[in-house]
Amino acid sequence: MGARYNIYFAGQLLEGQDLATVRSKLAKIFNANEQMLDKLFSGKTQLLKQDCDKATALKYKQAIEGAGAQPVIKAVAAAPVETSPVTPAMSSAEKIAALAAAPEEIRYGSSNEPAAAAAAPAQGDSTVEGVSLAPAGSDVLREDERSTPVARDIDTSGLTVDASAQRLSEESAAAPAAPDTSHLDMGEVGEMIPNLPSHDKPLSPNIDNIDLAPDGTDFSDCAAPEAAEPVLDLSELNLAPEGAELLEEEYRNKHQATAPATDHIALED
Repeated sequence: MGARYNIYFAGQLLEGQDLATVRSKLAKIFNANEQMLDKLFSGKTQLLKQDCDKATALKYKQAIEGAGAQPVIKAVAAAPVETSPVTPAMSSAEKIAALAAAPEEIRYGSSNEPAAAAAAPAQGDSTVEGVSLAPAGSDVLREDERSTPVARDIDTSGLTVDASAQRLSEESAAAPAAPDTSHLDMGEVGEMIPNLPSHDKPLSPNIDNIDLAPDGTDFSDCAAPEAAEPVLDLSELNLAPEGAELLEEEYRNKHQATAPATDHIALED
Protein backbone atom coordinates (compact mmCIF):
# COMPACT_ATOMS: atom_id res chain seq x y z
CA MET A 1 0.00 0.00 0.00
CA GLY A 2 1.40 3.41 -0.98
CA ALA A 3 1.98 6.37 1.28
CA ARG A 4 -1.07 8.22 2.59
CA TYR A 5 -1.33 11.94 3.12
CA ASN A 6 -3.28 14.48 5.14
CA ILE A 7 -3.96 17.92 3.66
CA TYR A 8 -4.14 20.97 5.94
CA PHE A 9 -4.61 24.69 5.48
CA ALA A 10 -3.31 27.30 7.94
CA GLY A 11 -4.59 30.46 6.22
CA GLN A 12 -1.31 31.17 4.40
CA LEU A 13 -1.34 32.86 0.98
CA LEU A 14 1.12 32.54 -1.84
CA GLU A 15 3.33 35.55 -2.46
CA GLY A 16 1.58 38.43 -4.20
CA GLN A 17 -1.94 37.08 -3.58
CA ASP A 18 -4.88 39.12 -2.30
CA LEU A 19 -6.82 37.77 0.69
CA ALA A 20 -10.28 38.65 -0.62
CA THR A 21 -9.55 37.04 -3.99
CA VAL A 22 -8.19 33.86 -2.41
CA ARG A 23 -11.20 33.60 -0.08
CA SER A 24 -13.53 33.92 -3.06
CA LYS A 25 -11.71 31.20 -5.02
CA LEU A 26 -11.58 28.81 -2.06
CA ALA A 27 -15.29 29.39 -1.47
CA LYS A 28 -16.00 28.13 -4.99
CA ILE A 29 -13.62 25.14 -4.67
CA PHE A 30 -15.04 23.91 -1.36
CA ASN A 31 -18.57 25.38 -1.71
CA ALA A 32 -17.91 27.12 1.61
CA ASN A 33 -19.93 29.90 3.22
CA GLU A 34 -18.50 32.87 5.15
CA GLN A 35 -18.53 30.97 8.45
CA MET A 36 -16.47 28.15 6.93
CA LEU A 37 -14.05 30.62 5.37
CA ASP A 38 -13.59 32.40 8.70
CA LYS A 39 -12.72 29.04 10.21
CA LEU A 40 -10.14 28.36 7.49
CA PHE A 41 -8.51 31.78 7.92
CA SER A 42 -8.70 31.79 11.73
CA GLY A 43 -4.91 31.25 12.03
CA LYS A 44 -5.25 27.65 13.14
CA THR A 45 -4.26 24.71 10.97
CA GLN A 46 -7.42 23.05 9.67
CA LEU A 47 -7.76 19.57 8.18
CA LEU A 48 -9.12 19.61 4.62
CA LYS A 49 -8.55 16.04 3.37
CA GLN A 50 -7.57 13.01 5.41
CA ASP A 51 -5.78 9.79 4.53
CA CYS A 52 -5.66 10.22 0.74
CA ASP A 53 -3.30 8.74 -1.83
CA LYS A 54 -0.57 10.68 -3.60
CA ALA A 55 -2.65 11.40 -6.73
CA THR A 56 -5.48 12.89 -4.67
CA ALA A 57 -3.04 14.90 -2.58
CA LEU A 58 -1.52 16.38 -5.74
CA LYS A 59 -4.98 17.36 -7.02
CA TYR A 60 -5.74 19.19 -3.77
CA LYS A 61 -2.32 20.84 -3.87
CA GLN A 62 -2.84 22.10 -7.42
CA ALA A 63 -6.39 23.32 -6.72
CA ILE A 64 -5.46 25.20 -3.53
CA GLU A 65 -2.32 26.71 -5.01
CA GLY A 66 -4.32 27.67 -8.10
CA ALA A 67 -6.56 29.69 -5.78
CA GLY A 68 -3.50 31.49 -4.41
CA ALA A 69 -3.30 29.66 -1.06
CA GLN A 70 -0.52 27.54 0.48
CA PRO A 71 -1.58 24.00 1.49
CA VAL A 72 0.23 21.90 4.10
CA ILE A 73 0.62 18.24 3.06
CA LYS A 74 1.97 15.65 5.48
CA ALA A 75 2.46 11.92 5.14
CA VAL A 76 0.61 9.74 7.65
CA ALA A 77 0.64 6.10 8.59
CA ALA A 78 -1.50 3.81 6.43
CA ALA A 79 -3.54 2.62 9.44
CA PRO A 80 -7.28 3.46 9.16
CA VAL A 81 -8.47 6.46 11.13
CA GLU A 82 -11.13 5.68 13.74
CA THR A 83 -11.36 8.95 15.63
CA SER A 84 -11.87 11.35 12.73
CA PRO A 85 -14.86 13.70 13.15
CA VAL A 86 -15.25 13.70 9.35
CA THR A 87 -15.49 10.30 7.66
CA PRO A 88 -13.57 9.67 4.39
CA ALA A 89 -16.89 9.08 2.60
CA MET A 90 -17.80 12.76 2.99
CA SER A 91 -17.29 15.21 0.17
CA SER A 92 -14.84 18.09 0.58
CA ALA A 93 -17.70 20.55 1.07
CA GLU A 94 -19.22 18.36 3.79
CA LYS A 95 -15.85 18.11 5.54
CA ILE A 96 -15.47 21.88 5.53
CA ALA A 97 -19.04 22.22 6.89
CA ALA A 98 -18.28 19.72 9.66
CA LEU A 99 -15.07 21.60 10.43
CA ALA A 100 -16.93 24.90 10.74
CA ALA A 101 -19.55 23.33 13.03
CA ALA A 102 -16.99 21.60 15.27
CA PRO A 103 -17.14 22.82 18.92
CA GLU A 104 -14.23 24.78 20.30
CA GLU A 105 -13.61 22.07 22.93
CA ILE A 106 -11.85 19.94 20.28
CA ARG A 107 -8.20 20.06 21.23
CA TYR A 108 -5.44 20.45 18.64
CA GLY A 109 -1.84 19.30 18.95
CA SER A 110 0.93 21.69 19.90
CA SER A 111 1.45 22.34 16.19
CA ASN A 112 -2.20 23.52 15.91
CA GLU A 113 -2.99 20.65 13.52
CA PRO A 114 -6.25 18.76 14.07
CA ALA A 115 -5.18 15.45 15.56
CA ALA A 116 -8.37 13.97 14.10
CA ALA A 117 -6.47 13.87 10.81
CA ALA A 118 -4.87 10.55 11.78
CA ALA A 119 -4.85 8.10 14.65
CA ALA A 120 -1.06 7.78 14.47
CA PRO A 121 1.47 10.66 14.58
CA ALA A 122 2.59 12.10 11.24
CA GLN A 123 5.99 11.02 10.00
CA GLY A 124 8.66 13.42 11.18
CA ASP A 125 6.23 15.19 13.54
CA SER A 126 5.72 13.73 17.01
CA THR A 127 3.75 16.70 18.35
CA VAL A 128 0.36 15.68 16.86
CA GLU A 129 -1.91 14.40 19.63
CA GLY A 130 -5.29 12.70 19.66
CA VAL A 131 -8.71 14.27 19.96
CA SER A 132 -10.28 14.28 23.42
CA LEU A 133 -13.98 13.39 23.36
CA ALA A 134 -16.36 14.50 26.10
CA PRO A 135 -17.99 11.70 28.13
CA ALA A 136 -21.33 10.36 26.98
CA GLY A 137 -24.19 12.56 28.21
CA SER A 138 -22.06 15.70 28.50
CA ASP A 139 -23.60 19.09 27.69
CA VAL A 140 -22.95 20.16 24.12
CA LEU A 141 -23.13 23.90 24.85
CA ARG A 142 -21.18 25.85 27.42
CA GLU A 143 -23.07 27.65 30.14
CA ASP A 144 -22.74 31.05 28.45
CA GLU A 145 -24.01 29.61 25.15
CA ARG A 146 -27.30 28.31 26.51
CA SER A 147 -30.53 30.22 26.11
CA THR A 148 -32.98 30.50 28.96
CA PRO A 149 -36.50 29.46 27.93
CA VAL A 150 -39.20 32.01 28.72
CA ALA A 151 -42.31 30.59 30.35
CA ARG A 152 -45.50 31.88 28.75
CA ASP A 153 -48.69 32.30 30.79
CA ILE A 154 -51.39 31.57 28.21
CA ASP A 155 -55.05 31.69 29.23
CA THR A 156 -56.74 28.54 27.88
CA SER A 157 -59.85 28.75 30.06
CA GLY A 158 -61.99 29.55 27.02
CA LEU A 159 -60.84 26.47 25.08
CA THR A 160 -62.48 23.06 25.15
CA VAL A 161 -61.42 19.72 23.75
CA ASP A 162 -63.89 17.88 21.54
CA ALA A 163 -64.60 14.22 21.91
CA SER A 164 -62.13 11.81 20.38
CA ALA A 165 -62.40 11.39 16.58
CA GLN A 166 -64.89 14.25 16.26
CA ARG A 167 -64.83 16.06 12.91
CA LEU A 168 -63.62 19.67 12.85
CA SER A 169 -65.89 20.56 9.90
CA GLU A 170 -69.09 19.41 8.28
CA GLU A 171 -68.78 16.25 6.22
CA SER A 172 -68.75 16.86 2.48
CA ALA A 173 -71.80 15.94 0.43
CA ALA A 174 -71.76 12.56 -1.20
CA ALA A 175 -70.47 12.44 -4.73
CA PRO A 176 -73.17 12.22 -7.43
CA ALA A 177 -73.86 8.82 -8.93
CA ALA A 178 -71.98 7.86 -12.07
CA PRO A 179 -73.98 8.40 -15.30
CA ASP A 180 -75.56 5.40 -17.00
CA THR A 181 -73.41 4.40 -19.97
CA SER A 182 -75.00 0.99 -20.60
CA HIS A 183 -76.59 2.23 -23.84
CA LEU A 184 -73.27 3.43 -25.28
CA ASP A 185 -70.95 1.33 -27.42
CA MET A 186 -67.75 1.83 -29.39
CA GLY A 187 -67.74 2.28 -33.15
CA GLU A 188 -65.43 0.36 -35.44
CA VAL A 189 -61.94 1.73 -36.08
CA GLY A 190 -62.11 4.31 -38.86
CA GLU A 191 -65.89 4.55 -38.77
CA MET A 192 -67.29 8.03 -39.40
CA ILE A 193 -69.17 9.49 -36.47
CA PRO A 194 -72.62 10.61 -37.69
CA ASN A 195 -74.13 13.89 -36.69
CA LEU A 196 -76.03 13.68 -33.47
CA PRO A 197 -79.79 14.02 -33.91
CA SER A 198 -81.19 17.40 -33.03
CA HIS A 199 -84.42 17.61 -31.09
CA ASP A 200 -84.69 21.39 -31.41
CA LYS A 201 -87.75 22.65 -33.33
CA PRO A 202 -86.57 24.40 -36.53
CA LEU A 203 -87.39 28.09 -36.90
CA SER A 204 -90.33 29.02 -39.19
CA PRO A 205 -90.31 32.79 -39.76
CA ASN A 206 -93.29 34.53 -41.48
CA ILE A 207 -92.16 35.84 -44.91
CA ASP A 208 -95.62 36.73 -46.32
CA ASN A 209 -94.75 40.45 -46.54
CA ILE A 210 -91.39 39.95 -48.23
CA ASP A 211 -91.18 40.29 -52.05
CA LEU A 212 -88.31 40.19 -54.53
CA ALA A 213 -87.50 43.42 -56.35
CA PRO A 214 -87.90 43.43 -60.15
CA ASP A 215 -84.92 42.55 -62.28
CA GLY A 216 -82.62 45.57 -62.77
CA THR A 217 -83.72 47.44 -59.67
CA ASP A 218 -80.95 49.71 -58.36
CA PHE A 219 -82.29 49.74 -54.81
CA SER A 220 -82.32 53.55 -54.86
CA ASP A 221 -85.56 53.45 -52.96
CA CYS A 222 -83.67 51.75 -50.16
CA ALA A 223 -81.07 54.52 -49.87
CA ALA A 224 -81.21 56.80 -46.88
CA PRO A 225 -82.67 60.24 -47.58
CA GLU A 226 -80.21 63.03 -48.19
CA ALA A 227 -79.33 65.07 -45.15
CA ALA A 228 -80.99 68.45 -44.94
CA GLU A 229 -78.77 71.43 -45.54
CA PRO A 230 -77.88 72.98 -42.18
CA VAL A 231 -79.23 76.45 -41.48
CA LEU A 232 -76.26 78.71 -40.72
CA ASP A 233 -76.51 82.25 -39.39
CA LEU A 234 -73.80 84.25 -41.21
CA SER A 235 -75.19 87.66 -40.42
CA GLU A 236 -72.35 88.49 -38.04
CA LEU A 237 -69.62 87.56 -40.55
CA ASN A 238 -68.07 89.77 -43.23
CA LEU A 239 -65.16 89.54 -45.65
CA ALA A 240 -61.94 91.48 -45.05
CA PRO A 241 -60.85 93.87 -47.82
CA GLU A 242 -58.57 92.48 -50.47
CA GLY A 243 -54.96 92.47 -49.31
CA ALA A 244 -55.85 92.76 -45.64
CA GLU A 245 -53.72 90.94 -43.07
CA LEU A 246 -55.35 87.75 -41.84
CA LEU A 247 -53.49 87.70 -38.52
CA GLU A 248 -53.29 90.38 -35.94
CA GLU A 249 -49.94 92.08 -35.42
CA GLU A 250 -48.99 90.09 -32.32
CA TYR A 251 -49.53 86.77 -34.07
CA ARG A 252 -47.67 87.48 -37.28
CA ASN A 253 -44.40 85.78 -38.10
CA LYS A 254 -41.93 88.65 -38.33
CA HIS A 255 -38.98 86.51 -39.41
CA GLN A 256 -37.69 87.57 -42.78
CA ALA A 257 -36.08 84.75 -44.70
CA THR A 258 -32.57 85.52 -45.92
CA ALA A 259 -31.68 84.44 -49.40
CA PRO A 260 -28.79 81.97 -49.42
CA ALA A 261 -25.43 83.11 -50.77
CA THR A 262 -24.88 81.93 -54.32
CA ASP A 263 -21.70 83.87 -55.22
CA HIS A 264 -19.61 80.67 -54.98
CA ILE A 265 -21.80 78.88 -57.52
CA ALA A 266 -20.98 79.00 -61.23
CA LEU A 267 -22.44 77.37 -64.31
CA GLU A 268 -20.18 75.19 -66.38
CA ASP A 269 -20.16 75.53 -70.17
